[in-house]
Amino acid sequence: MIEETDMKLLFIFLLIGLFSCSDGYKNTELLMINLDEISYEPMDISAVADSVIYIQFDNSFILPGFVSLHWADSCFFVNTREGVLKYDTRGRFLCKIGDIGDGPKEYPRYSYRCIMDKSNEVIYIYVYSEQKLLSYSFTGKFIKSVQVELPDDIKIYFPSFAYMQGDLIYFYYDNNMGKSGKRPYYWLSIKKDGTFVESYKGYKEIVEKYAGVYGIFYAAMNDSTVVYYDLFEDSIYHVTPHRSYAAYLWGQGSFRLLENDPFPTPPVERRICTHFFDTKNFLLFQVTNFNRQPDNVNFFVYYDKKNGEFAKIQKEDLLFDERINVPLFPRSLIQIDGREYFICQTNTAALLSIPEAVPWGMDGDDLEGNPVLVLVRLKDE
Repeated sequence: MIEETDMKLLFIFLLIGLFSCSDGYKNTELLMINLDEISYEPMDISAVADSVIYIQFDNSFILPGFVSLHWADSCFFVNTREGVLKYDTRGRFLCKIGDIGDGPKEYPRYSYRCIMDKSNEVIYIYVYSEQKLLSYSFTGKFIKSVQVELPDDIKIYFPSFAYMQGDLIYFYYDNNMGKSGKRPYYWLSIKKDGTFVESYKGYKEIVEKYAGVYGIFYAAMNDSTVVYYDLFEDSIYHVTPHRSYAAYLWGQGSFRLLENDPFPTPPVERRICTHFFDTKNFLLFQVTNFNRQPDNVNFFVYYDKKNGEFAKIQKEDLLFDERINVPLFPRSLIQIDGREYFICQTNTAALLSIPEAVPWGMDGDDLEGNPVLVLVRLKDE
């Protein structure tokens, strides 16, 4: 017979066990995002920023734009059609990191990913066609080349993005990369010497007709955390060094892509979510519908973390600077001295009304002028 004291102890243990299941308990509190329930609300997006900084690239290279940007304390690196270029914080060209080519110390145009190890002042360039990792100093000096160990079924796929997170390099894959009928790769990590560490895959097998087409997109939250999600799955993840967890959830509705949707033109109400930014005070992400005409949809969703309200914003209303009527589309989110900044870009021609923003001038034969890096500093409160 169980004594009363034993029953009390058993009850206490049961309570401890219930509340120790923290992951399941927290999941009930995650924000649910349902695009079908969000309406247009007028708002001044410039209110989320307290300053806008323009850095015009000098005329050392004629560039249409940059693919990605890596910010260091006194300089920044940009991935361009000319390779990886280093500039100071006034936009003055300093040096090129490596060079475009087929040599052992070179990398092919466009077919590479650039990763910055800010702490050790090293730039890594991953050449996916050869699974090799080149390393250079911040001054452009070649250091070494190592082979990267990857699972056989992901070697042929180009990672959409690569980041240095903690002491590991993370490769992120989009569009259900992997073989049809297998669970898709979401991300994987390697050491700086190329040694494979681990990978994370989706729960569902890849649908053959959608494999390599739709589904997975993400954007950086800050220097060490990435937001990652798959529209075929409910969870929106935060990926941090050595750990990942569900941060938000997609709701159910007509916006969700279904595995049995006709390909390649799913129903017009289906949506793709891209460029998901998770800041201290709000979420901002882009929504499209597979670029179909004439029913093309392209807007942004804003979520205020303080008041818990959603709003839709038209792309042309992303006006962070009242001085110019030029939408600034965020490309990434970084932190500088503990403050959050959106990384945007425009061109010289768009800023001619603000002479101090384009100190390098504009070539008379160039209709748009060189790129201008735009740093939109977000309010801290």
